[in-house]
Amino acid sequence: MLFEFCMSIGGQISKTQIVRVHTELVHADVLVVYLSLVGLLSSLFRERIDPSVAIFLFEVIYSKHLSLVASASAVIRKEVVKYSDIVFRLGVPKVSSAVAKMAPLRLWTAFQIPLAKDGTFLLASFFPYAILLSIIAGFALLHKIYRHFYPEKNRQRSSVMSRERSSISEKTAFDLKGNLTNFEISTGAELQTRFGIISDYSNYVYFKGMKFASADGVYCSGYVIANGKMLVSIKHLLSVVMIKATRSRFANVYVYEVEGNTVKDTARLVYPETFTWSDLWHLNVTVLL
Repeated sequence: MLFEFCMSIGGQISKTQIVRVHTELVHADVLVVYLSLVGLLSSLFRERIDPSVAIFLFEVIYSKHLSLVASASAVIRKEVVKYSDIVFRLGVPKVSSAVAKMAPLRLWTAFQIPLAKDGTFLLASFFPYAILLSIIAGFALLHKIYRHFYPEKNRQRSSVMSRERSSISEKTAFDLKGNLTNFEISTGAELQTRFGIISDYSNYVYFKGMKFASADGVYCSGYVIANGKMLVSIKHLLSVVMIKATRSRFANVYVYEVEGNTVKDTARLVYPETFTWSDLWHLNVTVLL
């Protein structure tokens, strides 16, 4: 589908042929490839990329794709038109000189598209997205530089502490910043290594000198809290419901007990009586020590 899209662009620029494509399918295919590459950039730069920014820029570039290629440099246009014309001429059958003299008109018929695709043609056709990925990479790099000079500030969640106690707590929180929380140690979900196409959020909050995993960090790590009692992986929720419904432990599912804001270090197996239906109905997230 992506090749047909490139041929459609080339045909419109060279004005030699009309290649009809399913625009919505093309849009979906290009978007999937683009988001995969953005996710790769996020991993390479170790930065979170806001999905609203990535999608907005994609839609702008996609809507102007034809005009951007048509107004590009002569080298890019030449590559697009050149290959498009080569493929177009594959449909013109070769005839003998005698037939050519009898009928100067030519026939354009069905033909097989070459299995070997021209990489230069594909790159030239998608050059607007190369520019877009460069913008995303620059955005990630600027964000990394910004975080280097302006690191995440410690958040104090107490409004009743005295000024002296507050300053002590800030110093303690700063000392704790290099350590992992109980939530991270128990689940193995290190918050500072969560990258991808996700909105930026604070990994930790600090309260009375104690370091907590933020609610956003807990949820983006794939966990929720069932009725304030158990920390459950989101991907295991359906299994927990099935264990409860069938009253049979057909799979080994592990959860972590939560006491207040503290996650216990040891995981425990889920049995049919581990949760009540009310527990599974009340799912939320909060800061965890």
